[in-house]
Amino acid sequence: MARRRDYDDDDGRTVADMGDVSRPGLFAPGGTGRRTRREFQRPPDGGGQPDRPWETGDALTGQERRWYALGALGAALLIALVFILGLGIAIAVMLALWA
Repeated sequence: MARRRDYDDDDGRTVADMGDVSRPGLFAPGGTGRRTRREFQRPPDGGGQPDRPWETGDALTGQERRWYALGALGAALLIALVFILGLGIAIAVMLALWA
């Protein structure tokens, strides 16, 4: 059984509530499905923005999602091309010096 530790500088505030966090299932990567996702509510005063405003907007269409994925793939391939060209230049310089 774990022993509760009391610290002198602890003021009792909770930085991040980890009460809804559960381990992922062994056979189901998305979780066990036993818990439902907690909906984010408005602040107690009744007004203002929700906790996660980026999730309340309109969802992306299939074509927009495809363009974002292709853009990310293009950026990754461009970076890989720079590394491959740099490695090729390094090999060419080594062959010129030692051959």
